[in-house]
Amino acid sequence: MKIDRRTFSEMLAGAGAMMIASPALAQSKTVEVSMKNSPKGAFVPATVNISVGDTVKWTNPGVITHTVTFDPAQAGTPSNVAAGAAPFGSGDMEEGDTFSHTFMVKGTYKYVCKFHEAMGMVGTVVVS
Repeated sequence: MKIDRRTFSEMLAGAGAMMIASPALAQSKTVEVSMKNSPKGAFVPATVNISVGDTVKWTNPGVITHTVTFDPAQAGTPSNVAAGAAPFGSGDMEEGDTFSHTFMVKGTYKYVCKFHEAMGMVGTVVVS
């Protein structure tokens, strides 16, 4: 099979772009947060520090329903999303459910379990 110079150059350029992009993609990580019920509801860890492009995965291992709510309109106390990011949330999470979100905007995100916020079930994601 013969390949002309232009096609070969385009193939090399594409391969080079993939090689440049691959390390950036490989550096993204997933941080896990668990929902605890005893002695009171809590996100563990309560604060996570990540970089843009990283993912946080929340898991509810218990039988009590929880939420991961990044929406000031649904929170009793001030919660927020970083400027430029839209509110989001997991909806109800039953035993064994997981919810993941990849953070693409720098800033501090405060979130709550809308059912247990009054008990102190709040968390923070700091994206740098």
